[in-house]
Amino acid sequence: MNLESVVLQGRYEIIEKIGSGGMSNVFRAKDLKLGRAVAIKVLKEEFCSDAEFVEKFKREAQAAAGLLGENIVNIYDVVDEGKYHFIVMELVDGITLKEYIKIKGKLDITEGVSIAIQVAKALKPAHAQHIVHRDIKPQNILITDESKIKVADFGIARAVSEQTLNANAIGSVHYISPEQARGGRCDARSDIYSLGITMYEMFTGRVPFTGDSTVSIALAHLEQAITPPHIYNNQISANLERVILKCTKKDPANRYQNITEVLDDLENVLLNPDEPYALTGATKVIKSEDTAVLNQVEPIDDMEDEEYDNDEVDNDDDDYDEEDEKMDRIMSIVGVIVAVIIVILLVFFVGRFTGVFGGKKSDTSQSMLDSTQTVMPDVVGLSEKMADKKLSDNNLQMQVKSSEYSDTVEKGNVISQDPKADEVVSKYSKVSVVISLGSDTVDITKLGIAGKTKEAAEALLKENGFSVESKEENSDTIEKGKVISYSPTKPKNGDRITLIVSSGKKVTKVIVPNIINMSEADAKALLESNGLVLGTRAEQNSQSIAVGIIAGQSIAAGSSVDSGTSIDYAVSTGVAESSESQSESSEQAQTTKATVAPATTAASYRYVASIDTNYSLQDVIGPSSGFTSVKVMIRLKQTVNGSDVYSTLMEARTVTGDTILPVRFRTIVGANGVDQGQVEIVNVDSGEVMKSYTVEFFRVE
Repeated sequence: MNLESVVLQGRYEIIEKIGSGGMSNVFRAKDLKLGRAVAIKVLKEEFCSDAEFVEKFKREAQAAAGLLGENIVNIYDVVDEGKYHFIVMELVDGITLKEYIKIKGKLDITEGVSIAIQVAKALKPAHAQHIVHRDIKPQNILITDESKIKVADFGIARAVSEQTLNANAIGSVHYISPEQARGGRCDARSDIYSLGITMYEMFTGRVPFTGDSTVSIALAHLEQAITPPHIYNNQISANLERVILKCTKKDPANRYQNITEVLDDLENVLLNPDEPYALTGATKVIKSEDTAVLNQVEPIDDMEDEEYDNDEVDNDDDDYDEEDEKMDRIMSIVGVIVAVIIVILLVFFVGRFTGVFGGKKSDTSQSMLDSTQTVMPDVVGLSEKMADKKLSDNNLQMQVKSSEYSDTVEKGNVISQDPKADEVVSKYSKVSVVISLGSDTVDITKLGIAGKTKEAAEALLKENGFSVESKEENSDTIEKGKVISYSPTKPKNGDRITLIVSSGKKVTKVIVPNIINMSEADAKALLESNGLVLGTRAEQNSQSIAVGIIAGQSIAAGSSVDSGTSIDYAVSTGVAESSESQSESSEQAQTTKATVAPATTAASYRYVASIDTNYSLQDVIGPSSGFTSVKVMIRLKQTVNGSDVYSTLMEARTVTGDTILPVRFRTIVGANGVDQGQVEIVNVDSGEVMKSYTVEFFRVE
């Protein structure tokens, strides 16, 4: 189903696919009417052929569209267009709770309880409108980039669960309630069970029941006792464990009876993690009027798998009776164990308080305080509202001293307090707290800077309020001038960003060999062995070099160039017809002719020049020149068709620094049509031009 670039209803422009589930594909889209980003969930084609299912799907989604809340992924629209049936909903940028658990392994207790509270707050308005989610699981709980919790797929899960429980439901079966697994009736208490399983996974890093198939996992929900979560995480307090275990009772009558009770106990866990208290929502027997209400709820056929035999679990009452008998026996044993533990703890604390076990009496024990004093509770990490409540419960007044950015404390939570926890303070005194503004870092990975040109990246960063500096590095994979990487990736507003920009592949320097007097094939082989390339071919007249042999090269032998450089060359076309050709033959032994511009036919004329002078190396090298040697060559440089062309007049040779070098060339044949050039004396080792003489060329017929 490729919908990218399609505009649905003339309003929703599909941008890209961002996810896929058992029944639908999810796309990022733009609402052209309101100019906002949205998510569009499009029903898969295999479901579209079932008219009854499509109608139920739309009806449930429309019911859920009436739900609004800061912890709910809001549904904006339910639409048909041709064969497509889709839901337009709020786009949430972030990750799922499932992904977050995989990253962290086990969640911090305060953080996990805070997440559970937000999920419960999402369920509260839904349950108030008799909407049961039916698929609460970490995959449907989203954590936004601002660390807010959003619950997705309200109302949608019902339509799907009533269709079938198949291989696509393997992720959901770990979280379904026993009554769902049984194919029985379910209500809000089924969501409470799934929330309990989700909490179990948050704090232990694992689900309580696993198996090789959906059936084996579903049976575990029905038959197996849940392992207490503190076995896998000893940081779980007794109060928190009691909440999780009460949520996951197999009999709905023994669970919390509504989500408000869960919320109350979770808030108590957050405020008083270790202080014993009675759980809300006392266990009760289902009354006849309750049964009448339950009978009005439609059954959910979540277990239509061939491998599962419903006859095994037809009698709900018998199973619950058997389970109650088992639970009575278990609770009797547990009661004895708890009684023994309580006696041991009492003996220990009484002994410690009286000094029997060497412990000191607590300086901050409430029994040691007078009526005007209290012990300062710890409110660091709590939300501002919860911190205020906890302090108020302890007869203290909270005062917000300031707000600061923090990379570690969630926005709206307490960073620090004064006085500190466990200090003895006067009742009704003020407690100064610092509230987190959240992180002031910006995730600039979303700007897509890597791969952009340096100029584009700098402009984008400056537009977003950052200053920029650039450094260059070689790269074999990133094109020259484009950004390889940058740091930091999560800077604060106004920070300086360092761009690492590609300077292209690393280039090594090589020395140009002499290819004059070589055939083209030999020259090509020699250049390639030195990491160079035989370049553009030209032709020129030569009195001393045979026809077809290279008579000149664009870059003089001994020069240092980048590897991969092309060396252009000129091939001899022989001696041009001229009345002066014989008179000049005596000079050919000491003169090498220059490279010329390309010519397709031999010319009836040529351009010649001469020079007769001496050059003292001592003037350059200095007083100790007699003890210094230098390797020099003499070459002709001309500009032909906009390019510098060189030819060798004297091969490289080593001379002492006190040498007077003769620069005598009676006939220098240059490029046709070029009336000027430079005779250069070059230091071969350094490439430095030690001396340059300008010579004039004259046309000779």
